[in-house]
Amino acid sequence: MTLDLAKFVNIALALAALTLYIIGSRRFYLDQRPFLRYLFLAILIDGMTAALASFGITPTTKLPYSDFVPWHSKLFVTHVILASIGFFGFIGVTATLLIRGTHHPYKRLRAAQYRLLLPVWLVGEGIALVNSLGKLLFEIRLYDIF
Repeated sequence: MTLDLAKFVNIALALAALTLYIIGSRRFYLDQRPFLRYLFLAILIDGMTAALASFGITPTTKLPYSDFVPWHSKLFVTHVILASIGFFGFIGVTATLLIRGTHHPYKRLRAAQYRLLLPVWLVGEGIALVNSLGKLLFEIRLYDIF
């Protein structure tokens, strides 16, 4: 088995989004500026990664038996739901900050996005990352197992 480094593009983009979400979320939680640019970049990269992977624009590992979206998989559905909640939640947080400004205390919003929204997104994206690595390294799609 030879590894095609181009197939790591989606994984690298997902890891970049993960890093930016963690940094931006932590900085917003602690009210350490700048945090808005990290959150905005994370959303941008996350959305771009999802679109590029979904439309097959970026190279991904294709297994011979997996030419379909695995809606039958509880693991895939869990990934889609949790990653979507996190993604749209962070869009909501960022929109709130852009519209209302960053000068408000946002005590509950800070806690909710850091203690709830970030972990939800991390689990959802973590499922996709483990599945992608499994396909790339071991030619196994976890969505077909669970």
